[in-house]
Amino acid sequence: MQKKAVIGGAAAAVLVIGLGGWWAIDRSMESAATERGTCGSATWEIGTEPEDGGTEVSAELQSAAPGESWDVSLDREDTVLLAGTRTTDEDGEIDLDAFSSSDAPATYTVTVTPADGEPCTATVSS
Repeated sequence: MQKKAVIGGAAAAVLVIGLGGWWAIDRSMESAATERGTCGSATWEIGTEPEDGGTEVSAELQSAAPGESWDVSLDREDTVLLAGTRTTDEDGEIDLDAFSSSDAPATYTVTVTPADGEPCTATVSS
């Protein structure tokens, strides 16, 4: 009889821990945000995800060709998280990742400008 009680208690504990883990994953997925779009011949994606008490921000540009030079800026409202010049890789992509130490809701903006073209701007709110 005691053996059944111990097994039943262990099974209940595993169920509670499993449900708690699923709840935490589900809440994290709910607070992640992603936007996608196009600009000229390029496509972009920008997303945010809570991480370590802050916000992980990522952006991707898919351009027409490898070796293109782009000026990039990734901002959290009025704060620049990342800026500079990037070159598309062999797949014609640029990947940007930055971390904001704040987990408060905010608007994030990525601006990518080709060497000889108009800027593409994308935003996402967390």
